[in-house]
Amino acid sequence: MKLKGLFLLGVLLLSLLPAVNASNIAYGVLSIKGAGKVTIDGVGTFTAPVALVLPAGNYTVRVKGDVELEARVFVNHSKLVEVEFRKGNPGELVEGNLTILGVKVTYDQWKNYPVYNSTPSLGVGRGCGGGWSPFYYTDRPFPMTLMDIGSTVAKLLINDTVMPCYLRDGTQDIDGKLEYVSHTIAGPFGVGGGAVLKNASFITPLSAVSVASDIQYVKGYVFNASAASMTTPFTVILPVIPRDVYNVTGTSTDGDVIRIEHIPRIDTYNLSVGVNHTLLTAVVKLKPKERYKISYNLKRARDLVRVTEEKVELHRITVRTDPEGASLVISGAVLVRGTSPATFYLPTGNYTATAFLNGSGAVESFSIPGREEINLTLKPLPATLTLNVTPENASITIDGEQVKNTSVTLSPGEHQILVSANGYVAENLSVLLTPNESRTLRVILKPLPVLVVDTKPAGARISVGNQACASPCRLTLTPGHYVVTASLEGYENTSAGVYLEAGENASVTLTLEKIKQERTTSSAPAITPTSTTSSDRPSSASLLDTGKGVELKLLVLVLVFGITLLLLRRR
Repeated sequence: MKLKGLFLLGVLLLSLLPAVNASNIAYGVLSIKGAGKVTIDGVGTFTAPVALVLPAGNYTVRVKGDVELEARVFVNHSKLVEVEFRKGNPGELVEGNLTILGVKVTYDQWKNYPVYNSTPSLGVGRGCGGGWSPFYYTDRPFPMTLMDIGSTVAKLLINDTVMPCYLRDGTQDIDGKLEYVSHTIAGPFGVGGGAVLKNASFITPLSAVSVASDIQYVKGYVFNASAASMTTPFTVILPVIPRDVYNVTGTSTDGDVIRIEHIPRIDTYNLSVGVNHTLLTAVVKLKPKERYKISYNLKRARDLVRVTEEKVELHRITVRTDPEGASLVISGAVLVRGTSPATFYLPTGNYTATAFLNGSGAVESFSIPGREEINLTLKPLPATLTLNVTPENASITIDGEQVKNTSVTLSPGEHQILVSANGYVAENLSVLLTPNESRTLRVILKPLPVLVVDTKPAGARISVGNQACASPCRLTLTPGHYVVTASLEGYENTSAGVYLEAGENASVTLTLEKIKQERTTSSAPAITPTSTTSSDRPSSASLLDTGKGVELKLLVLVLVFGITLLLLRRR
């Protein structure tokens, strides 16, 4: 079965659509509506609405826009899966006092994001203690662990950093008193550390984000990882390092000097909330030592991607050609491709079968049900394509060869057309011509979008993709999503997200703030532990996180496992 799966994957990658040839493979229909250009991973890019007959399996459908949409679905045997995309506006989905660089809505048929009756009360110990969480990811952006530090508060710890713990009334708070500084090592079994540090040359700044949603008590996620306490409304404490830091040193309580050669920059996060099968993600950029609020509209997000499934009856039909080996395209109620001789499975509807090979072609219309076999004889009957292109000076290439005339004679079959002109968005088109067909194709190119960027104060360096300028300035770009970044000496960098569409202009104004004096250990005289009350004394879990490291954690886990086995045996 593994070999068969690899073979099918190869077929998907080698052709625009998988050929429906084998009678022992299950097939279903994937229908996509309400969008322009859609991309199906491993299959191809299409203009919706479109319906495809595909081998049963998992498929991911993507639509780019001001809000990126994604649907992850399973096409089952003899089932019609319909995905409908609706256009959304970032401002109606996510809002807050932080920089939002992009918004994405993901429908995942395999994930069911929970809703609770109320915010869970975890009874997590106060102070700098707290449990550990088995959330460990090596791809975002380096190993990290989300840890519960309160009944509605979580904290992100990232590998090989110097993390502070600020306490206010016995609870961790970014504006509290600096009680502990630890060398954090995030790993697959939680968080270890190099004990408590003193005289640290750099302490990672923190910011707090309070998260709410229009649907209460739903789970929150950072880079798709979630701690138990992250149920709306909740607060997550995140490290914010706006620039790379090198050669960080500190001294452990045992007198050992700890050196960290490089702490990478991290100030941008994927922060999400989910309900049912829908995840709403905001890409946010933070500044150090700030408090933020962000609110999600999950009810609106659920309306942007709708997925339904129903049973569909597929009928078998075999297509043969003379000579064999011709490319086949069947269009109508659904779209399928193959190479003759081929067997297809089609739902009820009207279709046209087109075959072409070596400059010859054949075409025939038919209905399903009603036909079980089609035989086509290919003939060298050319087609005529007339192009009506705006602007008139546009360059036109067909199958890689430039054409001068607006009327050309072509062989039957598929042809790739590229229309381009300076200052305009190029158009790539695929045209299927049948024998003896005469067709007129009208193409109107849209101007490239222009982005106008201004800053307060003026004169900042603007970076957008691979282009740069000094504000105020105008940049001509290709359509797509961009992050606009402004930098100026003595000021904090600031960014904004923008989506540019063909033929439309956009403007962005960025306000830069002067760099604040960073907090250092010298401003907090008591970094090493002092006498504490029972409310803010580190718990045993805290000692695991700071003093003893991963080894002690593993020992505790083994002891818990052993005790559990003994109790089970006594029953």
